[in-house]
Amino acid sequence: MKSIQLKTAVFLLTVLFSTCALAQESEDVKAAAKADKTGTNPINFQNELRIYNEYLWLNTDGDGNQNMTTLEFRTPFLDAKWQWRVRVRYNAITADINDDGNDEIDASGFGDMDMRFLTVPYMNIEKKMAFATGLELFLDTASEDALGSGAWSLGPQVFFVKFLSRGLFAPGLQWKVSVDEDSGRAPVNQILIDLNYLFMAKDKLSWFFTDPQIVLDGENDTEYAIVDLEFGAMLSKWTHKLPGQSIYLRPSFGVGNDRPTDYSVEVGYKFVW
Repeated sequence: MKSIQLKTAVFLLTVLFSTCALAQESEDVKAAAKADKTGTNPINFQNELRIYNEYLWLNTDGDGNQNMTTLEFRTPFLDAKWQWRVRVRYNAITADINDDGNDEIDASGFGDMDMRFLTVPYMNIEKKMAFATGLELFLDTASEDALGSGAWSLGPQVFFVKFLSRGLFAPGLQWKVSVDEDSGRAPVNQILIDLNYLFMAKDKLSWFFTDPQIVLDGENDTEYAIVDLEFGAMLSKWTHKLPGQSIYLRPSFGVGNDRPTDYSVEVGYKFVW
C-alpha cells in the first residue's frame, strides 16, 4: 500500500511540476511576445502602424510602372484573441501596353482598400507551432478603374507557423473570390500560396524575411510567382530614443510569363506598441 501511495505521490508531483513548468514556459513565451516589437511575427497581436511605398516595373510590351503608397494599421481585440488589419492605398500608374509610344493607362488616385480579421485557434508552445485562420475583405474603393480590381472580394485564409531557434516558417493558403463585380469587369478567382520564412539576427534587432508567393488565377487561367526579399532593422539598433520603431527594404521579382510585374522595390516604416 505504501508503495502505491509513494508512486501516486511521485506521479502527482511530476504532473504538478510539469504543469508549473509549462505555465512558466507559457508566461515566458507571452513575455517574449510582448517584448518583440519587430512586427515580424504574424500571430503576435499588437498595435501596429505601418507606412510603405512600393515602386513596380510592370510586365508589359512597352514601358509600364506603378507607384503605390500604403498606410496600414493593426490592432488586437477581444482580449487579444483576434486581430483587425486595414490597409489604404494611393496609386499612380503609367503603362504603354501596346508599345506604340502612347500611354494607354495613365491614372492616379486611391486604390482598393482591404481589411482582415485574424485569430489563432491552435497553439502548442511545447512543439513551438500554431495555426492561424482569418477572413480578408477586399473593397472596391478605387477612384479609377485602372487602380483597382472593380470587384468586392472575400479571402478566407489559413496558415501554419513553426517557430525556429532564430525565426519562423509560416506557409499559408488563401482563396480570393469576388462576390460582386462592376459591369464589364472580370470576376476574381485566385489561389494564393505563401511560403514565409524569417531569420532573425542574434541581437533580435535586425532580420531577413522572404515570401515567395505563388498565384494560381482560375479566372484568367494564368499562374506566376512573386518573390519578396526583406531586410529590416529596429531603429534601437542605433538609438534607444525610438523604441518599437523599425525600417526595412524589400526588393522583389516576378517569375513566369504571366507575371504582372518584372521587379519592384519597397521601403517601409513600422511602429509597434
